[in-house]
Amino acid sequence: MIPQFIKNLPLRVKLILPTWLLMTIFVIGGGMATTQIVSLYLEKGLASRANILASGAASNLTAALAFEDIASAKEQLTALSYDPDLVFAKVSRENGTEFASYSRLPDDCAPHPAGFLCNTTLLETVSKPIILGAETLGTLNLYFSKAWVTEEEQRFTGYLVMATAALSLFALFFARAIHGFVSQPLSSLHRSMSNMIRLGIMSHTLPVTRHDELGQLTQCFNDMVTSLYERDKQLVATLRQLEDKSIYINRVLDTIDHGIMVVAPGDIVTYSNPAADIELKAIGCVPTDLDQILADFEPTKTLLNISSAIDEHKPVFGVEICHRASGKLFRVRSTPMASAQHSLVQFEDITTLQMAEQRRKLAELIFDQSQDATLVLSRSLAVEAQNTTCLRTFGAVTYWHELFSQQKGYLNNKELKHLLLNGFYTWTSPLICSSGNILPCRIDARTVTNRNGKVEAFVISIFDLTTKLELKRLNHIAHHDPLTQLANRTHAITALTQAHVQGQDVHVLFVDLDGFKNVNDQYGHHVGDELLKVVAKRLKGTVSGEDLVARLTGDEFIIGIRGRGRIDHILERLVKKLHEPVLVEGVRPQISASIGIRYWDKDDTTSLKLVIDQADKAMYEAKAMGKNRYAYSSEGVDTVLI
Repeated sequence: MIPQFIKNLPLRVKLILPTWLLMTIFVIGGGMATTQIVSLYLEKGLASRANILASGAASNLTAALAFEDIASAKEQLTALSYDPDLVFAKVSRENGTEFASYSRLPDDCAPHPAGFLCNTTLLETVSKPIILGAETLGTLNLYFSKAWVTEEEQRFTGYLVMATAALSLFALFFARAIHGFVSQPLSSLHRSMSNMIRLGIMSHTLPVTRHDELGQLTQCFNDMVTSLYERDKQLVATLRQLEDKSIYINRVLDTIDHGIMVVAPGDIVTYSNPAADIELKAIGCVPTDLDQILADFEPTKTLLNISSAIDEHKPVFGVEICHRASGKLFRVRSTPMASAQHSLVQFEDITTLQMAEQRRKLAELIFDQSQDATLVLSRSLAVEAQNTTCLRTFGAVTYWHELFSQQKGYLNNKELKHLLLNGFYTWTSPLICSSGNILPCRIDARTVTNRNGKVEAFVISIFDLTTKLELKRLNHIAHHDPLTQLANRTHAITALTQAHVQGQDVHVLFVDLDGFKNVNDQYGHHVGDELLKVVAKRLKGTVSGEDLVARLTGDEFIIGIRGRGRIDHILERLVKKLHEPVLVEGVRPQISASIGIRYWDKDDTTSLKLVIDQADKAMYEAKAMGKNRYAYSSEGVDTVLI
C-alpha cells in the first residue's frame, strides 16, 4: 500500500523526487559495480600477464640452470625488465639456494622471510617451476608491483565521483524539465481527451481548450481521425505487402551463418536469426534477454558503448567481446536501421581465429628466443627468416648454401628426396660463422606442409657440436694410449672389472714383446715407437672387435677375451702374427711375443690385480720355455671348459 501522505503530495514532487532519486541511485550503483569490475579486470590482467611472462622465462631458464650458467640466467632475468611492473625476479635451485636474481624494488619494500614487506606498495607474486624432462631443476619467482593498478583504481574512482555528481544534478534538472513540459499542460490535455472518450471518435472532433503545443496536437489528432477510416484500407494492403516483404527478409536472414539480431532502444531484442539462437544458447544465454547477454560478457566498457550506440542509433564497427564462462570471443558490429530507430547487430564467433593468431605469435616468440640457430627456407632454399641466435652466430644469410664451407655438407638430391618423403633429416657438417671461423654443427631439417600436404618451406635447426666434440676428444685422451691409440691401463682396469661384475667370463692375456729392447738400442726409439704402432694394429686385427686390447707400458700389452672354453687358436694366431717380419723406417726389426693367460671365471673372487700378476707370471714361464709362445697360469686353468 502506498502511504496516504505520498498520494497527497503534489504532482511536481511525485515527478521530480523519484526521478532524481532513481537516476542518482542507478548512477552510484552502476559506478560502484563498474569500479569493482575494472579493479578485477586490471588485477586479472596483471596476473595473466605475470603468469605468461613467468612461463616463458621458466622455459628459457632451463638450459642456464641445467648448466649452472649464472651469467645467462641473469641476462634472461634482465630481459624481463621490459615489463614496467616487474620489481624483483629470483631463480632458486631445487635445494632452495639462490641461483640468480634481478631487483628494482621500491624504496618502501624490504626483504622478509616470507618474501618482501612493503609499507604502501602491493605485490603480485608468481612462482613457476623450472623443469627439464621429468626433473625439476629449480623455481622462478617473479614479483610485480600493483602500484599501477592502485593508481588506475584511484583515478577511476575520482572520475566516477565527479561523473556521479554531474549526473545527479543532471537528473534533478531533467526531472524539473519534465515537470515543466508535461505536468503543467497535463490538465488541459486531460480535459480534451475526456471529451474525446465521452463523445467518441466518430464525432470527428475534440474540443480544443488551449492554443499551445498540446492544443495543436489535439487539432492534429482531430484531423487524423477524419482520415483514419479512409487510410485503414490502404493500411491493410500496405501491411500485407510489408508482411510478405518481412517473410522474405526473414528467410534471407535465416540462411546467414553468423548471428543477427534486431535491437530497439532500451536493449529490446525484436528479432534473432537461427544462427544467433544457436550461438547464444550454446553458451547459456537467452537470445531475447539482451541485459543478461551483456552481463555475461566482458569488457564492460565495450558493452556499455554497444548499448549506448544502440540507444543513440549510432554505428559500432567490429569490436570484440569475450564470454566470461566459456572464454569464447565474438566480433560484434551494429548498424542503425533506417526506420523505427532499431539497430541491426551482427556477431560471429572468432575464438578459433583468435587461438590461431595466438599460436602464430607464440610460435614466432619461441622461434626468435630459441637458444639454437634456426632458419626458415623456401622451396628454392632461399632464407626467409632467421632467429636472433642464427643472426648472432652466422650473420644475415640470403641462401642456404652460403653457410657451407664445402660442397659435401650441402643437401644433395638423395638427401633432399629423403627429407621430402619423411619430413625430417639430420646430418653433420662444418658451417661458416659470421667471424669466418668454421663451426662443427649438427643440422636438423623439417618440412612445413600446407593443408593439402604440399611442402611449402623447411625449418632448419643448427646445433653447435664444438663442446661435444671437445669432450669426446678429452675423454679419448684420458682413456687411450697417445702412441698406439689403444686403451690405456685405466681404461683396461675399468673395462675388465665391469665385465666381471656383469657376470662375464674373461681370458686375461699378458703380452710382452721379445727383443723389443734390442730394437730400441739398435735402431733408435723412433723405430721402436713405429714398431709399437704396427704391433697395436696386429693385436686389434687378430681378436674380435668386442675384445679389449690395451697397452700397459713400454712393450707390455693386456688383452681381454670374453667367453669360456679354450682359446688356443686365437693364441696361436697372435704368436704367429707378431712373429711375422715387419718393415719400419726402411729396416726390418725382428721381434716375437711371449703371452701369459689367466682365465678369470665370473664366479672367481680373485682381484683383478692378482689376476694380472698371475698372467704376468705365466708370461715369464713362456719366456723361460724359449719365448715366442704362450703359457696358461695354473690358477683358474682347471675351470676352463674344454
